[in-house]
Amino acid sequence: MKHTKPFYKSAAWQKCRAVVLLRDHYLCQPCLMKDRIVPAYLVHHIKHLEDEPDLALDPNNLESVCNTCHNKLHPEKGSGKKEEATRSGLRVIKATANEEVW
Repeated sequence: MKHTKPFYKSAAWQKCRAVVLLRDHYLCQPCLMKDRIVPAYLVHHIKHLEDEPDLALDPNNLESVCNTCHNKLHPEKGSGKKEEATRSGLRVIKATANEEVW
């Protein structure tokens, strides 16, 4: 995944991304299929970039999605509790008090 980072900063991707968002009217396509109108600011590779690099800039392999749908499409990117726990840089230690015995 780290080797794809430069791709997402490229002028070619930025231009392609803008075209797809305009084509999809900045609406989340998965939500639209469920009759919901939700704004989209992300562009998703239907066939993953790492698996099909030749389709990286193919508009037919791209769709506009909202954050919620993108997280559902990419659960491997870890948008859950683990990310929240490490966000502040603090480690939480769970402890219980000793029982008093009289």
